[in-house]
Amino acid sequence: MVLGIVAAAWLSSSVSVKPETYSERWLCDLWAGAVCHATSCKPDAKERCQAVSKACKDTSRKDAVSPSNADKKAACARALLKNSCGDASPAECSGMGAP
Repeated sequence: MVLGIVAAAWLSSSVSVKPETYSERWLCDLWAGAVCHATSCKPDAKERCQAVSKACKDTSRKDAVSPSNADKKAACARALLKNSCGDASPAECSGMGAP
């Protein structure tokens, strides 16, 4: 259910910036969804998901994130979403502090 909420927020926030860019909110929501998915099998999954999702509350839907930063974080998030909970962090997440 939380992942559904994050996905809905992601879709609604992605329309505020021009194509090929990421807004702060879109990138934050994508990351939060990936972290929630990657930690969903952990005993403290609910707390982890709430914490990472709460961090997105004050991010901007209009301010764009630099492409170099956004592309790497988005690639890591998408790779995490392809993994099963408990899998090792994918190579795309090297050095990013991914769960």
